[in-house]
Amino acid sequence: MTGWIPKLGKRLFLLAALSLAGGLLGATLLRFAPGYGMDERELDPRLSQASREAIRNEHRLHSGLLSFYGTYLARAAHGDFGRSEWLHRPIADLLKERFPITMRSVILGVLTAWAAALLLSLAALFFRGWFLDLAGTLASGFLIALPGAVVALFAMYLRAPVFVAIGVVTFPKIFRYLRNVLNHAYEQPYILAARARGIGQARLLLRHVLPLAAPPIAALLGVSISMAFGAAIPIEALCDSPGIGQLAWLAALNRDLPLIMNLTLVVTIVTVAANSAADFLHERAQ
Repeated sequence: MTGWIPKLGKRLFLLAALSLAGGLLGATLLRFAPGYGMDERELDPRLSQASREAIRNEHRLHSGLLSFYGTYLARAAHGDFGRSEWLHRPIADLLKERFPITMRSVILGVLTAWAAALLLSLAALFFRGWFLDLAGTLASGFLIALPGAVVALFAMYLRAPVFVAIGVVTFPKIFRYLRNVLNHAYEQPYILAARARGIGQARLLLRHVLPLAAPPIAALLGVSISMAFGAAIPIEALCDSPGIGQLAWLAALNRDLPLIMNLTLVVTIVTVAANSAADFLHERAQ
């Protein structure tokens, strides 16, 4: 019990450090991107010189990276993540509104992908026929070569939910790994001996194959959440779903540095947490 607690504490500390580094790096890249600090409102010929100077002063707050980071960290320690320069709203409120929508789509997409991958893998393993194995290989090969943007466009054209597109993008990656793990477990010597003794396929799979493949499957579960969350960002932006992905896309278009930094922080936290959970589940399942 006490052995894994220090390891978990180290992972949580590493999670916080990597998340903070990811958010700061995202803000740095945006700060040095071409066109940063420009505002299309300055092109309005009706504005006076004083108005243009006021618009420029709005961007001078983030002109220095060190001052920006210092101000951000001091406010974040008190739960204030700043205001969106584009929407003129507290960033914490935007995250509270949009993050649950994205996580709902991610969870449903992961469940859909896992249900399809597990059903097809077990069916191919149970019946041991070439047709199911070939059909699964062709389907996963076609879907894994299909760009996520194309899947999002098909989902938008067919008016399918966002989680369906996330499930389609995540399914081939889960299926290929899951099928290989189950096949490897099924070909172990003691499994072959049990088959020779006449043990039924259902009992063999439930009592021998699945427990043997449990550690890598548990790790794959955590990684699949990270993959689905990464796929949700462009899919939500293209399908115009009111989640984190759409917000990140619009924030990038409007060069909203505070919002971009916090969204990068959220994405980094979810990704690192999912990968850490995958490693933890793999170790606990062994």
